[in-house]
Amino acid sequence: MARSAPLSAMRVPLDTVFGVDSNIRVLRVLVTHGGPLSSSDIARRATLSKTGTRQGLISLEECGAIVTEGSGYSRLHRFNRDYYLAPQIEALFAAESVRFETVLDAVRLSAGERTPDLSSLFVYGSVARGEDRLGSDLDIGLVAGKETLAGIVEKVRENLRESSRSLGFTPSVVGLDLDDVSRLDRDRDPWWNSMLADAIVLQGRRPEDIAAQVRERGDG
Repeated sequence: MARSAPLSAMRVPLDTVFGVDSNIRVLRVLVTHGGPLSSSDIARRATLSKTGTRQGLISLEECGAIVTEGSGYSRLHRFNRDYYLAPQIEALFAAESVRFETVLDAVRLSAGERTPDLSSLFVYGSVARGEDRLGSDLDIGLVAGKETLAGIVEKVRENLRESSRSLGFTPSVVGLDLDDVSRLDRDRDPWWNSMLADAIVLQGRRPEDIAAQVRERGDG
């Protein structure tokens, strides 16, 4: 199979700027940080190897997207705001950051602002941990009373249909009633413990606090 022919660096410079994963990660760190950083700081913030960081820095400096100052171990790197595509690159990373917050806002509002029987609404799983990959679901959990649980779950799913299409995510909604919470907590269920470790609560209380309250009522 023939190799793809390289495109014009003058006509399509973004191929060079965003050509490989290391370029994007290095550039994201420098753009969002806003000031100069050492290569070790960049590697740590970008969760890149030293080799990957070095390759990204070389490529980005070569095309003019970043500037390197100093020498030897005192070399510092910064985003070149005089680069002719600098405003567009900054806007791209800003939009990337805002998108996740917009997704969380959509989930937060999906059950309605005033739903008295909703005890907790949260995101958990790979997205909450920042370990999701292309195609991963957005895991959403909620705790509500047994009588209203099914209706609230359906409401959340329905209210997320449009935002999930426009923002490009697939919601997977799990509903728990207080009996479920009590049982999972009592049995130290692995799924429950894993969920608690990374849950981002968007409405109501943390699930473990609800479980503790249920235990207190039982003990009383």
